[in-house]
Amino acid sequence: MKRFTLNAIVDIAALVFFIPSLISGVILYLFLPSGGGRGVGGRAYLDISRDQWLNMHDYSSLIFAGLIIIHIFLHWKYFRNIKKPIFPKEK
Repeated sequence: MKRFTLNAIVDIAALVFFIPSLISGVILYLFLPSGGGRGVGGRAYLDISRDQWLNMHDYSSLIFAGLIIIHIFLHWKYFRNIKKPIFPKEK
């Protein structure tokens, strides 16, 4: 597989897993926050329980983080070379 194709697949997959992580994070933060005292168990948003939102958020975030690590590995040469203009060696 060509490097360009692999980069494209990893980047698109990272985007695909970032979107549900973002949406579930916003829903958990705004509509289903943790805590709240007694009697708030079993809360749901869009007929999906808080536990299911939390599972979706956790799994999509872990996969996203793994894809970002792969992305950094695939672009390591760039990251290694970018430090040269930022931190030039003194002669």
